Amino acid sequence: MLNTYERQLIFSYLSNAASRFHHTSQQEALAEWVAENSDILALDDENEALSKQREIRRRERKLSVREWKSLREIIEKEYAAARKRARKDRIAQRLQRLGREMDLAPADLALIELWFRCETHPVFADLSDSLESGRRYLRQRFFNIMHPLLPCLLGLVDSAFRARFAADAPLVKSGLACVDNDGDIEIVKRLLRLASAPDDSALDVCSLLLDAATPGELEWADFDHVAEERDHIEKLVKGALQSGAPGVNILVYGPPGTGKTEFCKTLAARLGMNLYSVGEEDERGHETERPERLQALRLAQYLVAPGRASILLFDEMEDVLSDPSWPLFSFPRYSPLRSGGSKVFLNRLLERTPVPTLWTSNSAHDTCHALLRRMTFALELRQPPPKVRAHIWERELARHHIDATAENAKALAQEFDVTPGVASSAIAGARFCGGDLTTVRLGVRSLSRVISGEKPPANQGPPERFDLALVRADIDPVGFADRLVKSGSKHFSLCLQGPPGTGKSAFVRYLADRLGLPVTQKRASDLMSMWVGQTEKQIAAAFAEARAEGSILVFDEADSLLADRRGAVRSWEVIQVNEMLTWMESHPLPFACTTNFGENLDPATLRRFTFKIALDYLTSDQSQAAFHTYFALEAPPEIGDLTTLTPGDFAVVRRKAEILDHLQDAKALAELLRAECEVKPNYSRKMGF
Repeated sequence: MLNTYERQLIFSYLSNAASRFHHTSQQEALAEWVAENSDILALDDENEALSKQREIRRRERKLSVREWKSLREIIEKEYAAARKRARKDRIAQRLQRLGREMDLAPADLALIELWFRCETHPVFADLSDSLESGRRYLRQRFFNIMHPLLPCLLGLVDSAFRARFAADAPLVKSGLACVDNDGDIEIVKRLLRLASAPDDSALDVCSLLLDAATPGELEWADFDHVAEERDHIEKLVKGALQSGAPGVNILVYGPPGTGKTEFCKTLAARLGMNLYSVGEEDERGHETERPERLQALRLAQYLVAPGRASILLFDEMEDVLSDPSWPLFSFPRYSPLRSGGSKVFLNRLLERTPVPTLWTSNSAHDTCHALLRRMTFALELRQPPPKVRAHIWERELARHHIDATAENAKALAQEFDVTPGVASSAIAGARFCGGDLTTVRLGVRSLSRVISGEKPPANQGPPERFDLALVRADIDPVGFADRLVKSGSKHFSLCLQGPPGTGKSAFVRYLADRLGLPVTQKRASDLMSMWVGQTEKQIAAAFAEARAEGSILVFDEADSLLADRRGAVRSWEVIQVNEMLTWMESHPLPFACTTNFGENLDPATLRRFTFKIALDYLTSDQSQAAFHTYFALEAPPEIGDLTTLTPGDFAVVRRKAEILDHLQDAKALAELLRAECEVKPNYSRKMGF
C-alpha cells in the first residue's frame, strides 16, 4: 500500500507524464500501468474510464483520443485530491532536511526523491520500467542524463534538467551525484541510509551519511617521539577550526603499523572534535572503489561545514593512486572531471576543503608533487623508540589481561623492534588462546618473520653480564664514559674496531644507556640492496630515523659500508661511501660504527670520526676476572695461557655449559674456552714442555 504522500507523488509523476506523452505507445503504456495498479492507487473499480482501459487491454485494441483524454482527467482529479490529503512521510521529511543542509534547489531534491523511491519502493520502480517500455528506442538506462522520461516525470524542460549536472552545480559539486561517460547518473548510495535510520526528530543528516571513526586505542603520550611535530599539528588544526580557514590538509605517512590512523583518532579526541572517515565502506558494508571514495570525499566536504567541530580522515590514500601523471585523484570515469581542467578541479578540492582533512599513506614518495605542495603539514611516523614502545607494551598487556610487569614490558620493547600494530596483534592473539608472555613472544616472532624477514631481534641495552672491567681498550672505558656524559655533548662520532666478541657493540649500548639515548642499530644486511641507488636511500633513511627518534645510530659491520675506495671496481661502491661520508659530517646526534676489520676502512672515513677506539683480547687478569663473573668459580691457572679470549667467548661457553651441565666444572669450562681460542685464525700455542 501507498501512504498519502507516496500516492500524491505517484500521481504527480503520472500527471507530468500524461501532459507530455504524444505517441500512442507511450499513452498506452501509461494507461495499462494505471489499469493494472488501480488497487494500489486506490482508484474506484466502478470508474467507467478505468473499465474501458481494462477492456482495451483485454482486446488489445488501440487507445482512442477520447479515452486518453478521459484518463488524463481521472489522473488530474486524483492528483488534486491527493495533494490535499498528503502528509509528508519520514523519508520526505529527511530528504527535505538534506536539501536545507546542502542548499539544494527543489529540482535537485525532486530528482533525488525519484531515485530514492525507485530504489526503495517497488511501485515506483515498476512505474519507471513500464513507462520506459513505451519508448521506441531503449538506448539508455532510466537514470541517464539523455533519457527523455526523467525530466518528463519531474516536470522539467530538458535544458533545465541537464543543468542540474553541470560541474559547478550543487548536485555534482556536493558529491551527491555524478555522470559517467555514458551519461548514466550515479547518485551516492549512502543516501539509502535515510530509510533505515531510526525515528528521531533530532536526526543529524551529517552523522547519518558520514562514518564516524572508531575510538582510538593509543594515548597522546604514545607519540612523544614526534612531540614537536605532534604539538604543532594540534595547534594548527585548532587554529584552523577556530578561524574557519579552508584548505588545511595534514599528511601523516610512514610504514604500516606505526600508528598513523591512531594518531588521527588521538588528535581528534584531544581536540574534542568529531572525526569522520571518508569512504571506507559503502552502504552495504562492502569495500568501496576509487570513484566512490572520491565522491564520498566531496560529499563529506559539503556536509561538514565550519563550526560543526569536525575533522575528516582520508585513510590509506594509496587506494586512489592510479594515473601516473596524477597519482592521486585522477577521475577516469566521470565526464565532468575528465576534461583538461581536472587537475585544477582537484587542486581546488584540497584548497577549499572547509574543515581540516587528515590524509594517511604508507609512503609519500610516489605521491604527486602537485598534491604534496597543497599539504599544510606532513608528519612522518616511524618506529617509536624503546621507551615509548615499553609504555605501549605495558598498556596493551594490561588491557588484554596478560600477566606481566613493567620490567617485562621494557624487556619486550628492547627485545623486539616492532611497530605498535604488531605488538597489539600478538598480544590479542595470546589472549585468545589463554597464553602468557611466551605465547606473546611466539606471536611477535611469527609476524616479524613475515614482515621483515629472518632478522635477529633488536638489542637495545648492554648485555646482562656486561662489565666495563672486561673491556680492554686503548682508552680508559670508565673514564671515557664519565667525561662524555659530563660534557653533555651529543655531536660526536665513534669508530670501534677490534676482534669479534671484544664488546664493541656492547660498549656503544652502554654509552647510550649512560647518555639516556635509545639505540638505532643497523646491520649491513639492513642497508645493502641489489638495486643501484637503493643502498644510498636506505643509508639516508637510517640517519633520518635516528634523527627523528633522537637516538644514537650504530652501524655494525661498517667495513661493508665504508670500504676503501681505492679498491673499488664499480662506481656504486664509491657512491655508497660518499653517501656515508656526507651524512656523517651533517648528522647532529651521536653516531658509531663497529668493525672487525679496521684496516679495510676508507682512510677518509677514519679522519671523520671524533673518537677512534681500538679493543683487543682480554689480558690474563681480565680473563680470570671474566671466569669468575660468568661462572662464579675461581679460574684455573691455564686460563692465563689463553691470549685470545674475549667476553664474547665467555658468553658462548656459558651457553654451552648450561646445555652440557658443566657450569660447576672449572676444568671442563677451561677446555671449552681453549676450544674457542683454537678456532681463531691468529691463535698460537705456547711453546715449551
